[in-house]
Amino acid sequence: MSKYSRALKCSIAKQYLQGEGSSEELSRLHSIPSRQIRYWAQVFDIHGSQAFTPHGFAKSAQTKLQALKHMWTNGWSVGHTSAVLNFSSPGTLSVWLKQYERGGIQGLECSKGRPTMSKHPFIQDKHDDEKTLEQLKEELAYLRAENAVLKKLEELEQEKRRRTKKKRK
Repeated sequence: MSKYSRALKCSIAKQYLQGEGSSEELSRLHSIPSRQIRYWAQVFDIHGSQAFTPHGFAKSAQTKLQALKHMWTNGWSVGHTSAVLNFSSPGTLSVWLKQYERGGIQGLECSKGRPTMSKHPFIQDKHDDEKTLEQLKEELAYLRAENAVLKKLEELEQEKRRRTKKKRK
């Protein structure tokens, strides 16, 4: 999910393009980097009301490679190519370029999201009767530490609530 909504991007880009403020002024007003505002304006200038709409370029390695080839054949920068292709940020194309430089077409293969989190090393799927004494001790130590962390978090939350009550009185 994007950090900024499509409506906000379009609104700020319109303001910039209509001369309602420089990128630096809009940057201070909205707490958004001026460079980002200039990029949004470029995308909005090219695509108008269709700016920042989802696209199918992230579907396969072939479409990613097409985007890179489009940039290379036209001699465009990463930023300009990203704007022409209606990407929400030029960072996407930069990542694809690095992946291609490292691993060629195989480097562009889709890797969906983050890798799955590994299970806790001390909690295994074995029944307690099947575990060794050492494994049981490690699991017990892990669970005690986890319990201590949860207790500390609860203690901090209660302290925070007490402070806010004192401030209200």
